Amino acid sequence: MENYLILLIFHLIGDFYLQTTKVARCKNAAKGELCGECQKCKNNIWFNGEYLLMHSVLYIVPFLVLYFVAGWKSATGAIAILLATHILIDATACYFNKKMKQTVVFIIDQMLHMGVLCIILHIFGFNCDAGRYYEALKIVFLSLALIMPCSIMINKLIQDIYPNSNETGMFDVGSMIGVMERILTVVFACLGNFSAIAIIITIKTWARTNDLKEAEFRNKYLLGTLTSLVLALLIFIIYNEL
Repeated sequence: MENYLILLIFHLIGDFYLQTTKVARCKNAAKGELCGECQKCKNNIWFNGEYLLMHSVLYIVPFLVLYFVAGWKSATGAIAILLATHILIDATACYFNKKMKQTVVFIIDQMLHMGVLCIILHIFGFNCDAGRYYEALKIVFLSLALIMPCSIMINKLIQDIYPNSNETGMFDVGSMIGVMERILTVVFACLGNFSAIAIIITIKTWARTNDLKEAEFRNKYLLGTLTSLVLALLIFIIYNEL
């Protein structure tokens, strides 16, 4: 399991933390559509190949560690498969983002990537011999999963339901509050103090009392908060099962 966990950590780093907002928006810009970051995206066919390729190359950077723990041929084969499948999966996701709900596309996209990791591990049988660092790896996975993947999924869900709302960035105040909320939720869940989670939500709600008078904000707030809580508890369950 630790070998798959290492590959999963590399995937999270490459797919979420090595991809800037500009790259994400530009690669998803459809033909004739402004991405909000630059002017040249209007000339795309159905995705921006330049930024898609850029992200795909950055995606495989964490996987270069495989050269130190596996044979040259195995590492090269795995990285070649990762690069090819990442381009294919992301290009398909960029296309369907304009035809389906972004949240659905996002979930399918991540499931496909995880499936590719399983296939690579089965074919090449990497053995990183990291058993003694397993608990540390679990914490790294937990931390990486709680921050950007959850923030992006919540943002996509809100965009699907409220298409005219402004897209928030990773360092938007609301997103940062959500990150802290998820971290505290998992910390209290690890301590078995689930009642403290209710206190966090109460304090957060009290701080937004005036804003909650607006119906649309209230709905977005409830949607974002409950989704954030569910994702945090889901990741906590996965963490415990690893």
